[in-house]
Amino acid sequence: MIPRWLQKAWRAFAESYDRDELVAASSPASIALGASALAGVLLLLAFVPAFAARSQLQNVGWSCALVGGGACLTLLAWSRGCRGTLGTLGTLFDSAFYSAALALAALSSNEHVGVALAVVHGLMVTSFQGRLYSLTALVVVVIALPVVVLIVAMRANLPVAIILMCSLLLMALFMQVTGTKRTAQLRQKRLEQALDAADRLADESVQTALTVTLLTLGHFLHELRNYQTAIAVNLEFIAMQPDLASGSRTALNEAQQAQKEQTQLVRETIESLRGRAKQETGTFHVAETLRAIASERRTCDVRVSAPGEFELKGNPEHLRVIMLNLLRNAEQAGAAHVECFLRIEPSGTAVSLTINDDGAGIPDSQRAALFESLTNSTKPGGSGLGLYLVRRHTELLGGKIAVGESTLGGAAFVLTLPGQAIGLVH
Repeated sequence: MIPRWLQKAWRAFAESYDRDELVAASSPASIALGASALAGVLLLLAFVPAFAARSQLQNVGWSCALVGGGACLTLLAWSRGCRGTLGTLGTLFDSAFYSAALALAALSSNEHVGVALAVVHGLMVTSFQGRLYSLTALVVVVIALPVVVLIVAMRANLPVAIILMCSLLLMALFMQVTGTKRTAQLRQKRLEQALDAADRLADESVQTALTVTLLTLGHFLHELRNYQTAIAVNLEFIAMQPDLASGSRTALNEAQQAQKEQTQLVRETIESLRGRAKQETGTFHVAETLRAIASERRTCDVRVSAPGEFELKGNPEHLRVIMLNLLRNAEQAGAAHVECFLRIEPSGTAVSLTINDDGAGIPDSQRAALFESLTNSTKPGGSGLGLYLVRRHTELLGGKIAVGESTLGGAAFVLTLPGQAIGLVH
């Protein structure tokens, strides 16, 4: 039966590192190269006469064996993706083997070489273990305990012992910093995921609400047309009566005319709704559509500047919804003039549409979330639905939108839309 405290320490260590990061940082070739290089340096110091006389390195066989054991454990951890019992064991103990190998070599040399090897040990445990692992009791004990035992058992000289102990303290400090950063990153990731989920939920809710609204409105207009048909039949019946007074017949004629105009209005509204709901895959001219919108009666002056024509693929109603919402917002912000400037992008496959106004503008603090669904509005008490629809219809045209400061002193909305230039001048 594994003690509960050990199970808790094991889980804490398993959560103290990024498995994918460790796997990406190693491979069989890099493991073999690193272990061979470390063992090669130790063998060089021990057996090459020019170095052996100065280093007086002992126990090199044990040090190389520890390096080889660490390499086997690293390879085991890599092969298991640093996951599962074996993968986690390899991840935990390979660092302890490398650390013990360098500590043993430092303690088995003369003071000068021992100090150098102790410094290398410090660089290793701070640069690798300190950067890759968060601080947990298990990893500190596994790495530090063999070093402390070696220092006591081999009666290390003071400089080497101090460096080795300071290396372990720095490793723990670096691990603490790594753990703090990892916790902050995890919280940030969870927050972003929560915000993304909330945005998707709001997006779906708005789409559902709009769909229900359009269906309800369509049903209402359909029923209204049925009632109007009944009214028209009754008016026709009354008009057939020969004994109507002149005043009554005049009133009847006016009622019939009003009924016809009302029927025409309902018919046009239904057709407009059908047109907006239909997914069109045709093409339309941007400048022509913009000029048609600008020609409609408005409280502000709308001017379109286009050195040529640009063709977009999609439903022109999307661009109409975008412009109507932006122009309405400009009017509500007190704008008297709106300028729409069309310019081809250097790629030749996109057009930039800039809508400048001389209204009150939009504060910097509101721009980041300006197009999010029902989260921000440029008007007190506003729902933010208009600018959300602007973004959605821009996306339906395959484009993107940004907001900034206008050359006229108000707000500037810049749409980048994909399409095809037709004689547009650069």
